[in-house]
Amino acid sequence: MRRVWGQDIRALMAEAVCRPLRFRWMNYGVRPEDLSRVACNYFTGPPVLPPASYLMRRALSADMRHVIELSNDPRFLLGIIPAANVVATANELSRFYQLLLQGGELDGVRVFERRTIRRATVEHSYLEVDLTLGLPLRYGMGFILGGQWFSLYGPGTQHAFGHLGFTNIISWADPEREVAAAIMTSGKPFLYPQMYHLFDVLRQIGRACKETR
Repeated sequence: MRRVWGQDIRALMAEAVCRPLRFRWMNYGVRPEDLSRVACNYFTGPPVLPPASYLMRRALSADMRHVIELSNDPRFLLGIIPAANVVATANELSRFYQLLLQGGELDGVRVFERRTIRRATVEHSYLEVDLTLGLPLRYGMGFILGGQWFSLYGPGTQHAFGHLGFTNIISWADPEREVAAAIMTSGKPFLYPQMYHLFDVLRQIGRACKETR
């Protein structure tokens, strides 16, 4: 991006996405004056034990508690770390997916061409095991795609697309139900008994929003 546009990814996001959509937050890192307004992340749930602890350390290059501590570090929050330190509100994140759901236009402002979104959400990987999550998932160009039976976004969501954040953060759009959503928490467990309730929320959203296509 720097070579093509002559700007870093934060400046490009601000110019191409945030400013046109009047987003206050959704970008890589934050301004120094906003540090105190960012929610702190906390390790919750039971300890991460082997072999899961080994896999997490391999994926994150540090143990989970330390990674969560680093996510609250001002150096992390002020930096630009692609795929790691986007700071957003649930409202802005869900509105971004609403933009994608509507073919790249939101509130009369066009940010992406329709063909860009079509290309990004076309299936490129079919039920290959994601070595970080340990799950067989479908992928587009960056998006995790839904499925008929096995899906992060609930059953019967084969046309949905979205992505996970770092533990208990998920955002997606479902063209069949015409719904865009984001769930964000600051509690960071690994595996925990209440995980069922998180996926039940996703399932209930799918049930409540009937298919329109």
